Amino acid sequence: MTAIRWTLLLGLLFVLVVFQTAASPSFPIFGVGPHVVLIVLCCWAMVRPPIETLVMIPLAGVGLGLLAFQGMAESVAALAPIGLAALSWQAWKESRSHTPLALEWAATIALVGAASILHFTAHAIAVELSTNGVNWLAALRTVMLGGLLGNILLGAIVYWFVRIPTSGAASMSTTPGTAGF
Repeated sequence: MTAIRWTLLLGLLFVLVVFQTAASPSFPIFGVGPHVVLIVLCCWAMVRPPIETLVMIPLAGVGLGLLAFQGMAESVAALAPIGLAALSWQAWKESRSHTPLALEWAATIALVGAASILHFTAHAIAVELSTNGVNWLAALRTVMLGGLLGNILLGAIVYWFVRIPTSGAASMSTTPGTAGF
């Protein structure tokens, strides 16, 4: 990857982190502001080479930790499972000759859902340890459920904004008669 591509990639990541901390809470979906950085990292992990995602995760965590009044270690730890998923998905794709686009899209949505749950859990545990506690039932019902549904909904759309421009036309094609399955 050239220096210009890395510069653009890291610039985009910086813009996403700033948007996440400054503007994302102003656009609630199901009562909770979507976690745009998490969604884009999940989509990026499924579409692009894992090295890009593995570089972006700690940088995004540090940026969120600095700008969003949350601990850096907590932010990086909450995003870390995406890196494991990126490596696992890449290994699975390499073992197959062709990965259907519909399967990649469904796996991306599942990753967004799992990452949203793990992200909520990491932050809730950090709040539990640093304050008087968390009302877990209320947090699960409002924050986690709303965040999960909003992130999945937005992730199903954002996937295409990551997939189409970053992939060549050959990877978008399907074999005749398969309709992507």
